[in-house]
Amino acid sequence: MEDSLITVKEVSDYLKLKGQTVYLLARQKKIPSVKVGGSLRFKKSQIDAWLLAKPKKNSAKAGRSKVLIVNDEKILRDTLQRIVELHGISTVAVSGGLQAMEAAERESFRIVFLDLNMPQMNGVQTLRALKAIDRELIFVVVTAVAGENDLFRSAIELTPVSVIPKPFSSQQVGDALELYFDNVVRPEVAPTPI
Repeated sequence: MEDSLITVKEVSDYLKLKGQTVYLLARQKKIPSVKVGGSLRFKKSQIDAWLLAKPKKNSAKAGRSKVLIVNDEKILRDTLQRIVELHGISTVAVSGGLQAMEAAERESFRIVFLDLNMPQMNGVQTLRALKAIDRELIFVVVTAVAGENDLFRSAIELTPVSVIPKPFSSQQVGDALELYFDNVVRPEVAPTPI
């Protein structure tokens, strides 16, 4: 009886979805279905297997729960890393674009805190390379350059970015983190502006 065919209504009741949503999921082949005499039917065992195989919302976020910090200035890189970690978020900090690309190839990140003025591979080149590796990355540009600066204009033309101007405060970094992460911890003592 477990492998019996069930109707769209039975699936929508079982999954607590609207019938039209079930139709849409089946048409997009996101839910297993078969056509029987022109009507959609579903095997309950396949629906159960599909539910078990679906990634949980939080596990998708867990895979992208880190921040990548890219800044050639060690003191700024270390300060940013300390502030982000005080907010309860794991980080990887690197000194340039090539190291950022290697890090992005090894693991998933949600946000990249990126300096624009860097030697060898500037922030725009780094942003472009990281976007090619992972299109879902969110970029927060931490920079002293803005406005009519060519690097800044190029960065904002490539992708939407948030901007934290230098000098920055722990509050500004925390505000940016809260935009993209749930359950950000606010530290008791905030580091002074850098």
